[in-house]
Amino acid sequence: MHLVSIDRDRPDFRVFIDLLYGPNWNVDTDGDSFPVSSRTWTDLYIADRQTGCPPVVIQALNSLPATFSVESTSERLEQLAALYLYLYAGTAIEAPAGPLAEQQIAALKSTYSRELGRASLSRWHRSSTEDPYPKAVIDD
Repeated sequence: MHLVSIDRDRPDFRVFIDLLYGPNWNVDTDGDSFPVSSRTWTDLYIADRQTGCPPVVIQALNSLPATFSVESTSERLEQLAALYLYLYAGTAIEAPAGPLAEQQIAALKSTYSRELGRASLSRWHRSSTEDPYPKAVIDD
C-alpha cells in the first residue's frame, strides 16, 4: 500500500483510466465521484476488463490532513496511481518501505514518463459540472 497526503482537489477519476491503461479502455469503476466530473471524490475502484490486471483502489483514510491509500496487487499499477495522485494533488508520498525522497520520485517519474504523458493529455482534465464529457482535442 502507498499513502499519499494531498492538499488540493483530485483529478477527474477518469484521468486514472487514461493513466493506467490508455484512453477508451474497457474498465469497471466504482466509487463516490458524484457528479461524474467531481474533484472531491474519496473512494475509487478501477478494474481492467480487457486483460484481467488486478484492480486499483484509492480511498481516503482521513480528511485533515487528507491522506489516501492506494492499493493493488500489481506493484506497477499501485506505484503509478500513487505517483500520479501525488504529482497532481499531493504533498507527500509513502511506499511500503517508508516516505519517498525526491530522488526516488524522480526515478519513478522517469520510469513512468509515457504513462504520465498520456495522463497529462487526458480530455478529462477539461471536464466540469457544465461539461462532464468534453470532446477530445485529438483522437484518443
